[in-house]
Amino acid sequence: MNKNGDVRSASEFKEIFEETGNSYGPYRCPFCEVRYEDRCIVTECVKAPHFKLPNETAHRSGCNGEAGEDVSPGGSGLPNGPRRRVLGEIELPEALVKRRKASVVRRPGDDGLGAPPDAIEVTRRRRLVATDQTISSLFTTSQLRPIVHAYKRLRKHAYEQAVAANFKQGSADYNESFRKTLNAHNLSLYEHKLTYGNAFQGSKLQPWRIERVYYGSGKVRTEGGHLVINDKDSWPKLPKNKADLVPFEVRLSRILEADAPTSHLRALDELERLATADQYVEWYAYGMPMLQMDHFELNVDSLDHLYWIGQHQR
Repeated sequence: MNKNGDVRSASEFKEIFEETGNSYGPYRCPFCEVRYEDRCIVTECVKAPHFKLPNETAHRSGCNGEAGEDVSPGGSGLPNGPRRRVLGEIELPEALVKRRKASVVRRPGDDGLGAPPDAIEVTRRRRLVATDQTISSLFTTSQLRPIVHAYKRLRKHAYEQAVAANFKQGSADYNESFRKTLNAHNLSLYEHKLTYGNAFQGSKLQPWRIERVYYGSGKVRTEGGHLVINDKDSWPKLPKNKADLVPFEVRLSRILEADAPTSHLRALDELERLATADQYVEWYAYGMPMLQMDHFELNVDSLDHLYWIGQHQR
């Protein structure tokens, strides 16, 4: 929970910091309001953002930092459920999810400056948060950025694993090892249960025409009410047919919803500048490409579903 009483996951607070440059700390346990140390929220880490109790500090009033009622008090404050998946120093997001509003556990008029919650209040808050299924111990994100960076790190790891096994790059053994490493790690894109091996696709294969993360490199241009990224490569219209290739476009409306988050406004401004700069961007977009006569077209319905390397760099 941040200083305003908003209850979110550490991953969500990380996204807010990257969008706004503000941490809104200090952070506290949402149940007993003991102070937390934040890790990897305002700093760049290879591990996922998380909270930690300071040394020689404990939860209070029967709290152990967990939602629900079926856990004993006095614990470490770490979830008993699924743990985040770590591969060496790579911590992998496990799901792309929709943005959600923060949960609120403080009662109206409670600014957090009074006495800490008693045992009855702690129990009420734990029950309240337990009913919010969107708060998870898994590493979820509503934006492509952390997923893309994890994918790039995982590909580097897969390469190093294959080379360490003395497999020649491009050989059948190398390719099998590479795919095995990527497919060993699950990734959900909303309702689609995938892996890091089949959630992404570039221009070498025909687009699946289902929701995936497609990627490439291209220049941004304006076209009426849309911003368009023209991929520099042509994409195959049919499986195993490299002769019949067509252009691939990513399209995004230049008009945002009235309640669009600040990060969307910044991203749109960046894209408008890129459209006048005539330079290539390495792009990643979630969606479903459709074949429109002479080209593939992927319409991005939210700027959460579009990321390019270098975006939002301050």
